Amino acid sequence: MQPDPQPYLLRAGENVPGCADDVKASVSSTGGVFTMIESRTAGGAPWHVHSREDEYLYVLEGEITVWCGNQEYNAGPRSFVFLPRGTPHAWEVKSPGKATVLMMTVPGMLEEFLREFHAAPTDQRNAVAERYGITFLPGPPN
Repeated sequence: MQPDPQPYLLRAGENVPGCADDVKASVSSTGGVFTMIESRTAGGAPWHVHSREDEYLYVLEGEITVWCGNQEYNAGPRSFVFLPRGTPHAWEVKSPGKATVLMMTVPGMLEEFLREFHAAPTDQRNAVAERYGITFLPGPPN
């Protein structure tokens, strides 16, 4: 069981102590109920599905394309996308250069998954995803 969360403030450029850069809310800072990461990326996430948490994306800068189930969304600045658990989804940056996206999960877990996933050898990454209730799906989103 997570300890009771305490109020806190992070200023621009700060992250939750002990977490990767750009982690603004973590399992440890919210008692496990919420994760938020401010991601500045040129990439995205491949086609996958979560069994345990809902995912949310809020675009601060740039543009992304999001596929969720049969839907395709083009999300620019100040756009919000809800990706319910159990629904396959993927996203990628469409704007030139990078986009800044707030990536969130309820309950929290995303920062822990990403830390373990990126530290694992490539041939062990699916096993990491499985431990977090995430399944990567073959092929393109559409």
